[in-house]
Amino acid sequence: SSSSSSSPSLSSSFASASSSSCTSNIFATGCIAAVGLAAFLRAIDHYYYQRAHTKDDKENSSQVENKEQEKGPEGRVLSISSSVVYGYVGNKASTFPMQLLGFDVDPINSVQLSNHTGYAHFDGQKLEGNELLKLLNGLEKNGLISGYTHLMTGYLGTESFVRKVATLVEKMKKGSPSVIYVCDPVLGDDHKLYVPDSFIPIYREKLVPFASLLTPNQSEAEWLAEKEINSLDSAYHAARALVNKGAENVVITSIQLAGREEFIDVVTTNKHLPEGQYYHLAIPIQQGKYSGCGDLCCALLLAWFKKHPTDIKIVLEKAFASIQHVIANTRRYGTKRCNWTELELIRSKKAIESPPVKQFAELCKAKAL
Repeated sequence: SSSSSSSPSLSSSFASASSSSCTSNIFATGCIAAVGLAAFLRAIDHYYYQRAHTKDDKENSSQVENKEQEKGPEGRVLSISSSVVYGYVGNKASTFPMQLLGFDVDPINSVQLSNHTGYAHFDGQKLEGNELLKLLNGLEKNGLISGYTHLMTGYLGTESFVRKVATLVEKMKKGSPSVIYVCDPVLGDDHKLYVPDSFIPIYREKLVPFASLLTPNQSEAEWLAEKEINSLDSAYHAARALVNKGAENVVITSIQLAGREEFIDVVTTNKHLPEGQYYHLAIPIQQGKYSGCGDLCCALLLAWFKKHPTDIKIVLEKAFASIQHVIANTRRYGTKRCNWTELELIRSKKAIESPPVKQFAELCKAKAL
């Protein structure tokens, strides 16, 4: 009996265990219920939060779309250059990129050819100065000339045509000093003129002084500045000489130097940079012959210059990033004809709109002459 009084009975032990188990189960069930309720409440919170923010996002997206739809063009460009029926040179190479980047573009074709002159055969016609004048008179009588924010000139064909363009440039700039004049002085390349040498003094005296942005290649810069380019610093001094003649910004777009055969170098300076300073951009060469690159370059520089008017570094980087991508697409997908390959502009739409910048311009200090 002593043992029975000191040790719990089987039945009492069972009852105690049952009571403890029941309490634990109730406690556990309560915990689960509490946790479940908390999770449920959090889920409800999350649902309404997401719903509210999705609504906000949709409203914001709709507002952005409306703003994009309401946003007007970046400007209206009167583009005077050559053109072709087939392929992409002159106005055919420059119009599409400028339109993609938000510009209205009205082209006047100084020369209209079946295809560019690298082909075995080509045909077409050149406009003379009096024919250009007829077109300009029509625009002027309708009050349309004053609506242009930009004037861009490329290949101009005949001397009479160049002289009429010079008269137009002076008239537009004096009538509206805010007009941006982008001058691509298409004279020649590799020290060979495409045009009569009488064009050079007309450009130097009549067009360069009014240029908001001047985009010569190496040979053209040498002819216009009357300076030899054999180094990056000498390229700067040629560009600075053109700034001193009146051009606000000068970009020498394709410099090839001894010892730097793997690169195309670009040098730019302007009236805002201190004397002796310039930006240099080194572009890896992609082998091949591609028509229309200069025209494309001029168009992209115009567009990005409008968007970044005080940052010529960014302008260079974006313009040449797009060009590199266009050439890469052309090398991969283009059809070579007569040793030339037509640019793959349409395939490169995305890279024109959003340039994939990989090369960056550096600020340099030139040695004094």
